[in-house]
Amino acid sequence: MDDTFWINGVRAAGAFHLLTAVLAHFTPVPPGWDENLARLPDIHRRFAIAQNGFIGGVMVFAGLVSLFAARELVSGTALARLGCGGIALWWGGRLVVLPWLRVWPELRTRPLRAGFALLHAECAAFAMAYGWLALRPA
Repeated sequence: MDDTFWINGVRAAGAFHLLTAVLAHFTPVPPGWDENLARLPDIHRRFAIAQNGFIGGVMVFAGLVSLFAARELVSGTALARLGCGGIALWWGGRLVVLPWLRVWPELRTRPLRAGFALLHAECAAFAMAYGWLALRPA
């Protein structure tokens, strides 16, 4: 595959990063979220809130880099490989963590279940595609 395919693919992935971050704001909060957080010590509550912020921040950052620096990410330079490797590891790690969260019982509608399945697919696709860009032969 030529670089044009990969550049367009990385740009599309950038748009999907941003779309995922936006859609995260419309997912329902688990029942009792505020009450459960209120029972935690302040430090644990701050960690939970900060973690959500960092997840969104990484998605937005990776999306913007993918949209506006796609050519550079595909270039194969050491810095491009490092960036693609970081994005691949992040999405691969997210793919591993999602089942551990055990949220399926809370996903009571078909759209929520479909969205969560699509999130798994997105994680896998991004981990593989950016991983390939990080490791492909020069």
